Amino acid sequence: MAEAPTSLEDKATGQKRLENTEFVYKIAYGSVAFWLGKKADEYHSHRWTCYVRNPENKDMTHIVDKVVFKLHDSFPNPIRVLEKPPYELTETGWGEFEIGITIHFTEDSGEKPIEVFHPLKLYEDQVVHERQSTKKAVVMESYDEAVFSEPVEAFYNRVSAIDPPMAVPSDITPLLPTPNEAPELAKINAARRSVLQQIQYLSTDAGATAVGATPGS
Repeated sequence: MAEAPTSLEDKATGQKRLENTEFVYKIAYGSVAFWLGKKADEYHSHRWTCYVRNPENKDMTHIVDKVVFKLHDSFPNPIRVLEKPPYELTETGWGEFEIGITIHFTEDSGEKPIEVFHPLKLYEDQVVHERQSTKKAVVMESYDEAVFSEPVEAFYNRVSAIDPPMAVPSDITPLLPTPNEAPELAKINAARRSVLQQIQYLSTDAGATAVGATPGS
């Protein structure tokens, strides 16, 4: 029988955190774009929606407090805050650019927000303007993980006891891809392993330096 994780007190906040424990929450984010066809003009060729969702389309409100989208400065009010689902932002425009997305977690998580960046995609690869269709969406989606290391005990117990319902479908839900997280998660896990190896190397190197040092050196 596995031992229950031990808790330790966060001296900065007074909250109890679970030692040697991780809580991992999967996140999908991306965009869906349509060419406007005859309605297009020089500055508004596409209608697009940038979004954040759970890869299984489950409700996120037990973990996510709000999502902030940072658009190109040419948009009016380029910082948009969404405090309830669906976490979707729809606009029109003509150019592709990188959208900053900041995901804030519920207050009881005790965690800082995470920031990701999504390259807005309006055109299919190697598709010329004349061949675009107003009925075919250009969809681009990425996956990531929010890793809560040594999570707040009360938060961990709360979210672990919740089986979130399916999120209310939106207009873009039928267009979103079936999650194929394997390639993205393989990259994430490889990056995490690399970080852990660096930490172990630095710890070993620091220990060796301490052993080799002489008093007063």
